[in-house]
Amino acid sequence: MPSFPPYKVTRPPVAKRWIAAASLMGPIAGGCSVLLRKTEVSSGAVITAMLIGISVVGTLWLFRLWYYRCSVHNATLWQQEVKAIQQQWWIQHRRQFGLLETVLIGPAGSNELEWERVFRRETLPPKARSERGFAAFRIARTFSEDADERDQQLARMLVLQWIKQPKSSERLSPARCYWAGSNIAWRAFIGQMKLTFPDVVLPEEPKPWRGEETLAELAEMFADAAPDTQALVAGCQSLTASATAVRPASETAVLWLVGATAPVVLARGEIFEPTANESILQVCQRAQIQSELEQVPEYCMLFSPSGQPELASCGWNVTQHLQDSYWGESGEMEPLVAISLAAIFARTQKQPCGWIAADPLHTLALGIIKPYG
Repeated sequence: MPSFPPYKVTRPPVAKRWIAAASLMGPIAGGCSVLLRKTEVSSGAVITAMLIGISVVGTLWLFRLWYYRCSVHNATLWQQEVKAIQQQWWIQHRRQFGLLETVLIGPAGSNELEWERVFRRETLPPKARSERGFAAFRIARTFSEDADERDQQLARMLVLQWIKQPKSSERLSPARCYWAGSNIAWRAFIGQMKLTFPDVVLPEEPKPWRGEETLAELAEMFADAAPDTQALVAGCQSLTASATAVRPASETAVLWLVGATAPVVLARGEIFEPTANESILQVCQRAQIQSELEQVPEYCMLFSPSGQPELASCGWNVTQHLQDSYWGESGEMEPLVAISLAAIFARTQKQPCGWIAADPLHTLALGIIKPYG
C-alpha cells in the first residue's frame, strides 16, 4: 500500500503568551510616545499609543491564528487525499479472477481424484529413484533420460490430460497466454494443441510466467474484460537431479484456464521480502484482508521455504499440507503447483485455502483461493 509522510501542522498560538505580549506592548507603546515627544504629552495621546500597541499585537495574533487554522485545514485535506489513494489501491489490489479449469500433473497424481486422496493422506509419497547417484521424483509416463525430451513429453501429456477433463468442448481461444518452461516444451505444447484442439489458436511466442507479477496482470486484465474472456496459463519442467538440491529433483506440468468468474477465485496475492520492514505475519494478515476474509484460512498448501523459520508463527496452518515429500524440488513451477493444489482443494472442499511458495522475482509469495460466492 502506498504510504505518505504525515502533514506537518504548525504549532497553535499560545494565548497566554500573546496576552502577556499585549500587556507589555501597551505600556511600552505609551512610554515610547512620552520619550519621543519633547513637549508635554497629554494622557489621551498616551492611551492612544497604548491602544495602537495592543491592536498591533492583536492583529499579529489574528494572522498567527489564521495561519494555524490554514495548516490544520491543509492537514485534513492531506489525510483525506491519502485515504482516498489508499482506498483506490485496495480496490485494485483486491481485484480477482477465476480458475475455470485446472490440470496438475506430478509424481503423485494427474487428476482431481488422485489429488483428493493426497489431501486425505490416503496416497503415500512417491519413491525417489536414483539418477547418476542422485535422488529424483519422476512421472511414470516419462521415459527419456534427456531433460529436454522429458519436457516435451510433459507438454504433450498436459494437453492429453486436459482433453480428458469435463467441459473440454467448451474451451475458446484464449486472449492471452503465459508459459513457464523452455521454448522446446512450448513448441511441443502448441504442436499437440493443434492436433487435440484444432480450433484453439495460440500465439507463437507466449508471455513468460513471472509469479506474482503475472497474477497481478491477470487481475488487471479481467477487471474490465468481457464475461467470456479467457486466458491460458501453462507450463512444465523436468529438473535434473544434482548433489546441490535439498530435495529430490522433480517434474511438473500445470495448466489453468482463467476467466473473470469461475468455481474458485483468487487475487494477485502478497509478496514477502526479509529485507522489507514488515514480518511474515503482517504479510499473511494483509493477504487475509486482500481476500476479504474475517478468519485465517484453515488449510494451506505450501513448500518448506528455506531460511524462513518465522513462517511457523504466521498464524496459518503450515504443517498439515506440506508438499515437500510429494513433489520434491519443482523449481519455478512451485507457485503454480501450490496455487493449483489450493484451487483443487477449494473447489472440492468448498472452503478457502491458502498457498505459500517461492516466487520467481521475490523470496515468497502467498495468497488465498476461495470458492466463488
